[in-house]
Parts: sequence; C-alpha cells; structure tokens
Amino acid sequence: MRWKRVEREIARLMRGVRIPLLGRQGCDLDVPYFFVEVKSRKSIGEYLWTDFLDQILTGAEVAGESEKVPAIVLHRPGLKYADALLCFRVGDLDRLVELIQETKRDRQNTEMR
Repeated sequence: MRWKRVEREIARLMRGVRIPLLGRQGCDLDVPYFFVEVKSRKSIGEYLWTDFLDQILTGAEVAGESEKVPAIVLHRPGLKYADALLCFRVGDLDRLVELIQETKRDRQNTEMR
C-alpha cells in the first residue's frame, strides 16, 4: 500500500519509525519532538482545514504526548519524500526550540560524565 510506504519513508527521514495501525494512539509516526500525522494526497481538500486539523492539533494531548509538537506532514504522490511539507502551529515554535535545546543540554551533560 502506497500510504504505508510514504509513512515509512517520512519516518526514516525524520529519524523515527512508523507506528502500525494496531498500535496507534492517534499519530502515524514515532519521531523526536513531533506528534505526526502523515497525509499523501494529490490535492489537499477542505477537510484538512476543518475537523482534521482540529483533531491533530489536540491529538497529542489526548494521547499523552503533550510534550511533543503536533504536526502534519503533507506529501504529494510523485514528489520526493524529502520534499514533503512539515506543518505545525507558529505558536509551537518556541516549544520546539526548547525541546531541541533540552536534548542538546542532556547530551552534553551525559558526555561530561
């Protein structure tokens, strides 16, 4: 199935793994920093801006992943996987930067021990 391949390739690029359907609790990928839903469509219809967008933006909190930034990866069939778009709220940018800085500090502290 094409959508599975898209999810696997996006997960690989984001240094994570695809979560099988049976093990999912709201997101498609287990990747650092992000609670990710992947969509691969020829065109992004109005559904993305209605209920679906609300679902993914609140999904991380419901699934107990509130420390991660909710995001959507939009892939268009025929394009390279690396050219997919990663979309998240502008208001979450500060949180993303903090998460990255915390990870960097933790690595530095571990290396100093």
